[in-house]
Amino acid sequence: MVHLHASQSVEITISDAPIPIHQYLSDTERLVYALADPSQIKVLGPHTFQFSMRPIKFLMLTLEPVADVQIYPNDRNEVIIYSDSCQLRNQSALNRRFSFKLQGWLAARDDNSGVSGNAQLDISIDLPSAFRLTPKHLLESTGNAIVNGILITIKQRLQRRLIHEYRGWTSGIMASSKLR
Repeated sequence: MVHLHASQSVEITISDAPIPIHQYLSDTERLVYALADPSQIKVLGPHTFQFSMRPIKFLMLTLEPVADVQIYPNDRNEVIIYSDSCQLRNQSALNRRFSFKLQGWLAARDDNSGVSGNAQLDISIDLPSAFRLTPKHLLESTGNAIVNGILITIKQRLQRRLIHEYRGWTSGIMASSKLR
């Protein structure tokens, strides 16, 4: 069994926020598109989304993770991001020996100057026998780099898109309030 782990924190400054940022964060139907490309997201229900990730090369394998992710606000003005449901597309044998857990949160700073957050991704996988000759530390270091890369990709997209999405959301609210 190979255990993989990664963690990433994020700090995003939003200057001149005319509407409290926590109100935007609670709109998970909008927030989800700051986390991933719309073509990779399918809405499954209230606060539940399916993320289809781009193929990942891991040694001799090509893996296409598809995770069902819950994104919901809590009573502390945080948004919780959680999943323990992930399948590897076209890898039914590996899916039986694979566990996945994503835990994260985003919260508006108390002074309304931006957003802070953290995400952790843990994966355990019992690789096929062909990999048993590969040193475990090599499998883990390569796997951890890939898992960390997944979180970095999400973090970078969030850093690029969140301010843009928030500004568009506030412009729409401000424009509609002027019409009233």
